[in-house]
Amino acid sequence: MSTTADRIRAIGTLRRHRMPTAEIRAVLGADDPEIVRRYLELHGERLQEQAAAHRRELDVLACSLTEHMDGRRRRTQRRRRGGRGRRADLGPTAEVG
Repeated sequence: MSTTADRIRAIGTLRRHRMPTAEIRAVLGADDPEIVRRYLELHGERLQEQAAAHRRELDVLACSLTEHMDGRRRRTQRRRRGGRGRRADLGPTAEVG
């Protein structure tokens, strides 16, 4: 690494990407460019796995929330067809869960 400013910038970038401190030290202390590439590649793979896990969690949440809405919509449609009186619309946040 050429300057102190470059080291500080690299440390900041790696920390923002949540690379473990021990790995940051290994990257900055490495004499072999292949070691640096390998650490960064492994961390990139770790980040991709984490992103995939986050996407799966969001998909599960989306399914859960939309199934709840679909069920509520079906009940409302049945009530309207059944001839019962119409309830006042309390807005999207009035009924949660």
